[in-house]
Amino acid sequence: MRELAKACDMSIGNLYHYFGAKEQILYSIINDATLRQVEYVQHFAEEIAILDPVNGLRELIRKFFEWHDANQNVTLFIYQETRALPQKAQEQIFESENRIHAIFEEAIKRGLASGDFHVSEPGLIANNIMVIGHAWALRRWSLQKRWTFEAFIKGETEAIMRTLQIEGGNLPTKKEAKTSRHYSKI
Repeated sequence: MRELAKACDMSIGNLYHYFGAKEQILYSIINDATLRQVEYVQHFAEEIAILDPVNGLRELIRKFFEWHDANQNVTLFIYQETRALPQKAQEQIFESENRIHAIFEEAIKRGLASGDFHVSEPGLIANNIMVIGHAWALRRWSLQKRWTFEAFIKGETEAIMRTLQIEGGNLPTKKEAKTSRHYSKI
């Protein structure tokens, strides 16, 4: 608390006036960050609604990954410090994460309804997208040794799109992949 007060150019007494405990400060920082992330993802989900489901999801994935690239330290901080919060505060943070999950799941369901995607568990794929986005921030120390951020986005998006577009678990033939309106863009 002393270091934080010094960094904020405040006395410890003033800091405790606004925040009664370290957990309240952590919650305030984490909650603000997760709410900003939800707003960011919701904003782009609204923008991509005019696109076809495949390209819309592609753009949404890109924007989500870009948020985590631009906010790598925030993502790492959230992962490290959320566990130190009281249960009720953790649940509120998890609710924000659930809102983002629902956005991805809805985008996948749009693709299912249009016949572009073929998966039985859209929620699981939505979860995978989120974990992969977080992975760039959490494992950048390793990933950046092999891939640029653009190569990471491209490779992971290709893998996700292949998973979503495989009907009955069979990979498309080369001919099918070349003639598909979506595979040719991967």
